[in-house]
This record gives sequence, structure tokens and C-alpha cells, in this order.
Amino acid sequence: MVATLGNQSSFLEQVSNALKNEPLQAESLIRHKFKAEDLVTGIAPYKEGVKVLFAVEAGPGQHRGSVGGDNLPESTLTQIGSLLVSTTTLRPGQGTTVNYIVDGKAVGKTHNLEVYLPNSTCDTPPGGRKGELRDMGEWKSTIFPNTTRKWFVYLPPGFDTNHAYPVLIGTDAQWDRQWQANALENCAREGLIPPTVGIFIEPGQDKPGTYAFRSHEYDRLSGDYSKFLLTEIFPEVQKIVKLSPDPHQRACVGVSSGGICGFTSCWQHPESFGVVISSVGSFDNIAHGDSLMEGGHNYPFLIRLTDPKPIRAFLQDGTHDLDNQFGNWFLGNSQMAAALKFKGYDAQWHPGEGFHSSDHLRNIFDKALVWWNGLKVVHF
Repeated sequence: MVATLGNQSSFLEQVSNALKNEPLQAESLIRHKFKAEDLVTGIAPYKEGVKVLFAVEAGPGQHRGSVGGDNLPESTLTQIGSLLVSTTTLRPGQGTTVNYIVDGKAVGKTHNLEVYLPNSTCDTPPGGRKGELRDMGEWKSTIFPNTTRKWFVYLPPGFDTNHAYPVLIGTDAQWDRQWQANALENCAREGLIPPTVGIFIEPGQDKPGTYAFRSHEYDRLSGDYSKFLLTEIFPEVQKIVKLSPDPHQRACVGVSSGGICGFTSCWQHPESFGVVISSVGSFDNIAHGDSLMEGGHNYPFLIRLTDPKPIRAFLQDGTHDLDNQFGNWFLGNSQMAAALKFKGYDAQWHPGEGFHSSDHLRNIFDKALVWWNGLKVVHF
């Protein structure tokens, strides 16, 4: 993981200024910020927007150091005390591996780095979130026997029990519910989208924190998850707030296997789910089954061979995404985008240089939500 700034927006500026004027003060700032054991192996590149700090402990004496990667030209590190340090500004959207070299030898591990211009869409709204992210407790499913999961419902500020709201259904609530709820509130507050309900659901667990049934629920080309939503989750939510019956007012969002899960919900039940927003979607052969051929890598060809369905898709992936025995993620998403375009779907394709993370989607999530609600193309 790449270290991020959080709310301490002045740290890199302080370090940069100190490097020019008081190098030992820069060393002190860095040592106070990062653990000694992380400095010994080279810190994960620390970023504020597109500005990045590199730092590695070199030890006593004089040393030569540099940093570089597959999309990062090698550059020299400056020694201050026993640290080798540099700051740089990268291109928005740049993705690269990062390696430290000290005295001609590689130090530590290869880091992943992708940078974007600041976008506060997914941050906590100014003054705090006014809507309620309600903990709905544990749900024991009958569609997925012997599983339990936590789930949550986001209710817009002052929601009207007589109004039928658009709804965003998110997978992997254990990771993504907070930033997605923030985005719904921030975008509605700014008038970019109407007030929207969020339903955020964890994958099935056999015991707390294991999520052992995640792949079974998310990766298969099955209608089970749609049935789970329609027969178990939606009736419970409708006891609290009305949801729009219009499938185009029901969007599924997910990252990785959650992305293909969202697409499958729409593909299997387009009369109930009309929009998918997928980040680094696993359109690969994870759910290969006994035949070794039953996974999501089939979707591009199913799309080409099937009459178009009334669904819309927003796809994002990066060239540094996974490449393993199940497939190449960027290739799988590129194939999806090409197939959807070939069949005339209303689809957005946002390729980048990032890794298997939600960083890129978070940076453009406001545009994804506007595209969904505005029923229009959003240009980047």
C-alpha cells in the first residue's frame, strides 16, 4: 500500500522547504513521521496529490542513492544526515513501480505508486456527514446458506418516507462503505445528483472477518446474488425507505470481484438493476469451476453474442492491474469495453496506469455518479 497524506496537507510542503533551507530539519520531520524500520527498507512513497516523497535509511558515512521504476525515470536521492531523500511532482494519473537503490544495490521491496489531483468527493463532508449510515446488524442468508454478513444502509439527510429514492448497491462494505456514503452525500449536497440511498453489504462469512464466501458470491456468472438482493435485502430496506422501481435508478458499484458481481446483477436481472460502476473488475477466470472455463472471462464474448440488454456500464482499470493464472485484469476490462461498444451499449471506459486498487475510481467517482444520474456522457 502507498502511504497517503490524510488531513496533514502541509507535511510535504514543510519537508520540501526544509530540504532547501534547513536539511537537518527535513531529516527530523521525516524521522518523526515514519517508523525507523520502514526507513531502513525505504518508505512506501508518501503522496499529497501528485507530489511525492521518497526516503530511505542509508546508515553512517557517505552514500549514493536513487529511485526509479517501470514508469519512473531513475533520479538521484539527496543525503541528509544518514537518510537519502527526494521530493518530486508526477503527472496526474501516473502509475509506476518504485524501487530504492543504495550504493548500487536494491533495497527493500518494490512499491506501487499511482497519483491523482486532489478530489474531495469521497472525503468526509465538511462539518461531518449529516445523513445516517445505519448499521443493520448481521444477516443470515437463505440464498447463501450457512453464511452471515454485516450490512449497512445510508439514508440521506431528512429523507422522506413517502419518496422513492435512487439506490446505490455496494459490495465489500467492510472496505468501501464509508467513502461511497461520503460521495453520495457530497454530490447530493452540491446538487450534482439527487439524494440517494446506499446499501452496502459485506460478503458472506463463515466466521467474523474471514469472508470465505466472497468469490462464490461475487465471481460466478450466476443469478444468486441478484436473487439475494431482491428477495432478502430489498424487502428489509423498503421497511425503512422507499426505493425507486426504475432499474436505471438502481446502480451496482464494486471493486475487483465486487465489480463483476455488480455487472452480473445487471446482466441477470436488467429489469431490476440497470447500471454498474466497476473498478478493476475481475472479468477473468477466477470462478473457473470443474470445466476450468466458467469464469467472468466469458463475458466479452457473451455480450457480443447476445442481444443488447437495457443496462449501462462504467468501467475503470489500470495497466498495472493484476496478471496471474486467472487472467490479465486490464486485458479483461479492455475486452469488456470493446464488446459493449461493439453492441452499442451506453458504456464508459476509463483506462489508466493504476494498480489493483480503488484509487482511480475514488478520484473520478463524482463523475461516475453524475454520469449515472444525468444519463449523459461525462468527458474527462
